[in-house]
Amino acid sequence: MSKYIKILVIQLFIFASYCYGQSDTLVKTGDTVQTGDDRDIEMLIENQTQDEEDSKLLDVLLQLEANPVDLNTAGTNELQKIPYIDALLAARILEYRQRNKKFFSIIELRYVDGMDDDNYGKIKKFVIVKNSTVDFAKDEYGVIQKLKDSRKGFFSNLNINFRSRFSNDLQPSKGYLDTTYQGARPKLYNRLVASYSAKGYIFSGSLLTEKDAGEQSWTDHVGGFVEIKSPLILSQLLLGDYTLEFGQGITLWGSYSFSKGSDAVSGIKKKGDDIDSYSSVNEVQYFRGVAGKLKLATSAGDLSLFGFYSNNYIDASVDTLNQLSSLYEDGYHRTESEINRQNSGKEKLLGGRMLYESKFFGTTKIGFTYYKSEYSEPFKYKGLYDFSGTRSNALGVDYDIVFKNMNIFGEWARSYTDIVGGVTGIRLLFFKQADLVFMVRNYPKNFIMLHSYGFGEQSGTSQNEFGIYSGIRFKIGKLAVINAYFDQYKFPYATFSNPVPTSGKDFLLHTQWNVNRNLTLFTKYKNETKEDVVKVNNQFGLEEEKIYNRSQANYRLQFDYDIFKTLRVRSRFEYVFVDYAGLLSSQKGILFFSDFKASPIKNFVLDGRFIVFQTDSYDSRIYEYENEINGVVSNQGLYGKGRRWYLILKYKPYKFLELSAKYAETIIEGAKSTGSGNDLIQGDLKNRFSFQIELKF
Repeated sequence: MSKYIKILVIQLFIFASYCYGQSDTLVKTGDTVQTGDDRDIEMLIENQTQDEEDSKLLDVLLQLEANPVDLNTAGTNELQKIPYIDALLAARILEYRQRNKKFFSIIELRYVDGMDDDNYGKIKKFVIVKNSTVDFAKDEYGVIQKLKDSRKGFFSNLNINFRSRFSNDLQPSKGYLDTTYQGARPKLYNRLVASYSAKGYIFSGSLLTEKDAGEQSWTDHVGGFVEIKSPLILSQLLLGDYTLEFGQGITLWGSYSFSKGSDAVSGIKKKGDDIDSYSSVNEVQYFRGVAGKLKLATSAGDLSLFGFYSNNYIDASVDTLNQLSSLYEDGYHRTESEINRQNSGKEKLLGGRMLYESKFFGTTKIGFTYYKSEYSEPFKYKGLYDFSGTRSNALGVDYDIVFKNMNIFGEWARSYTDIVGGVTGIRLLFFKQADLVFMVRNYPKNFIMLHSYGFGEQSGTSQNEFGIYSGIRFKIGKLAVINAYFDQYKFPYATFSNPVPTSGKDFLLHTQWNVNRNLTLFTKYKNETKEDVVKVNNQFGLEEEKIYNRSQANYRLQFDYDIFKTLRVRSRFEYVFVDYAGLLSSQKGILFFSDFKASPIKNFVLDGRFIVFQTDSYDSRIYEYENEINGVVSNQGLYGKGRRWYLILKYKPYKFLELSAKYAETIIEGAKSTGSGNDLIQGDLKNRFSFQIELKF
């Protein structure tokens, strides 16, 4: 009897497996996507340790959420624009679509080989099945509606977004009181973005104006573009502002990039093979001119040809010999000296790229990129390994190979100094249990690349660095997700802050424990030890420089609790300890915050946080990534002893209109002033008010 029971069990198992692979029989219901939840975004960009209005990095994520990728038409490159989808997973999504003809619902992503529940939860708000009748979206106001667009005719293909923002620091700083800052205090921002799609064509454009606090002109920065994408050989043509995102960013990359963070795998490999329109207000690291792409399909594979030309101004100091002595990338034009260096130089850049994609040996992509640039004035010679003169060029080759559960990628380039540098990495996917990534980077001291933004310790400066990075993302069923990385690096030559070669190592362990459907616990441990130089008095009372190991450890405990469908609370405790190997007194700090996000009544959202902190010094400061009004990144570095709180109010009276405001204030106990230089504010209070109007059609 037991023999027949075993046979029956085996048959049931085979039948269940067969059903599991057939999407048509499985998809009876769809899924509900939660939009407006920025907790996953925080994991990707919390390491941006600065405030950045309309961050390009954040803008990419918000644009993806507002215009999700169609699972039934997207190619490999489109899928990989989603942060948590790499080349391996993109290939398997396309294999699933080919095997099952099409997707009927986004929930089918669960059945894609290599997709786990955690990844699916992070990805689903960035994708759509346009013909689905069973998928829904719930916004932060609690409103649920079908993901399928209900508009008809011309307007179903038209999208218009207008955003206008005002923000003001309420306490005047020294620069305003003594009129060093020549403009008014408010910061103003306006942006219009429009797109229309029909029959495979996409027409889009943008116009923005921005005035930083203290600047005179209400349109100090003006930018924009017009672009067309088509199914023809000329697949893309853009006039205006753009960025170039090729390979691993060694030859050419824009002004943003994911990097090391709580997700140890997703942000390491760059996923750019395109010309990207630019509609942010970072006033550097973008190009202004014309760029285009030709795409040719052959029996052996796809061939893409890119061409680009830029003629753009730069801010720089000019010396008495009419040489450019320093570049400035902050975009501020508030004081007389800042105004004098505005648009004082110009860069002309011309280049091209060839990209070949083939199904040989799995999926293979190989690209070649070249550009040359010339400046209107020569750069002053400042050091042996700094750029000088008027001309530069670069030639790079990049590769991306997907074979079964392995992805090999990298890019190597030759700088105008005839020195080669670059990165090589490999990513492995082990069923649904673990992702591993390994990467080696080598940027020699005389590897001078003006438009590189490679992975590394120095925030995109692809020079004078060698490092080995390894990371793992491991799942324990539905219970937990564990991220860990170890990065070891060295600077073979002196850096800006240290006059001698130094080295360091960085370790992170981040865990996410899914206690139940509503409660999630997070822990984070990060330890970084790096060599530094400090000035100390020797036994003779003379000051001397000494190398020591500076070690910083951060410990974090956090829980997120979704009490009701319209109420979420979160609390975090973080402790930091900085050790100076006995040469200086150790420093420590603590931070605690508790916040909530709720929609108490229809069309309203309240989002608030209260923070207390105490650190021994600026060197032991603790960063806390804050929720913001749309388009703003705020990652506050808090130090001293004090408290901070903010409150965000959002009101959406109509589907096309959203009003939002944020008030935030920081109080430093016992402080006679905050800030320094022209930004010095008398007293212990610093506060800011921001207001934004957003129209979406």
